[in-house]
Amino acid sequence: MGMELRNEKNLGLIGSILVLVGGFTGVIPYWGTIAAGISLVGEILVLIALNGIGDKLGDDRPFRYYLYSVIATIGILVVAVILIVMGVLAMASTGMTFNETPEQVLGAIGMGMMFIGLALVLVAVVVGFYYAVKTWRVTYELTGVEEFDETATFIKWGAITAVILVGILLLLAAEIYQIIAFANLPEEMEREPEITPT
Repeated sequence: MGMELRNEKNLGLIGSILVLVGGFTGVIPYWGTIAAGISLVGEILVLIALNGIGDKLGDDRPFRYYLYSVIATIGILVVAVILIVMGVLAMASTGMTFNETPEQVLGAIGMGMMFIGLALVLVAVVVGFYYAVKTWRVTYELTGVEEFDETATFIKWGAITAVILVGILLLLAAEIYQIIAFANLPEEMEREPEITPT
């Protein structure tokens, strides 16, 4: 039975382009908030596309994994930023010296909150990349579009080498391959027949 994937292909393609534009233009001064909004819209479109693919091919893993990746990245980062800001404000209000007065205790707590926030940023990045890799691997399994597998590979190696410039370039390549993958997604696919035990 043929499954039409034209809408999912178009949504995924547009969403992936928006994620790329938003993600890699966010460093431009005064553009960061707009870029974040563009990227968020792109993520939502990709989620809708993966949900449609999963529904039509009978497997919700691509949507679920991508949702985990987005929630981990956005949710944990929001908490981390709040902790870091609170920590910086607490430290600034005490002059960042450490004696035993209440103000210095507050400064020590602020520093602790800042370190916890930074640790949460690292956790968000690791969890987000882990589920992103799983998303594109399983999407490749379901669709047979090799560029989805290449996307996962570039994300994996980009995450591992993110501390150096090579990692950033690999993550950029992953975004480009994600766009190519959706562009190469067939507009119609045959659903694999379910094997029932005899």
